[in-house]
Amino acid sequence: MAILYHNPRCSKSRQALALCVASPRNVSVHFYLSTPLDYETLLSLLSRLEGEMSSAIRWNDSAFKEVDSLNIDRMSAESIASFLSLNGHLMQRPWLDNGHTTRIGRPVESLLELLQ
Repeated sequence: MAILYHNPRCSKSRQALALCVASPRNVSVHFYLSTPLDYETLLSLLSRLEGEMSSAIRWNDSAFKEVDSLNIDRMSAESIASFLSLNGHLMQRPWLDNGHTTRIGRPVESLLELLQ
């Protein structure tokens, strides 16, 4: 079963949810702001992430300036998982994981292949 890591306040995440609902694939929805992801889960997701690992963080979010981010290694899954486990609100969204591949839905159409 695929899992959509969803933030209902995000338009891209809502678009991704609509794609999931319309797809033939069984997708569960994880509201990561109300049920934060732990370090191990994030590390597992990052190990399957397609694309650059640094894309997992919302670097340009205004809230990013308010947190301690000096020690983030953009190339390290451990560093990014540690940061996001403490600052889940700065996770790029949405994420879709089918158990083999994790993708960030930017653009949301990039998730279509995982939903087939």
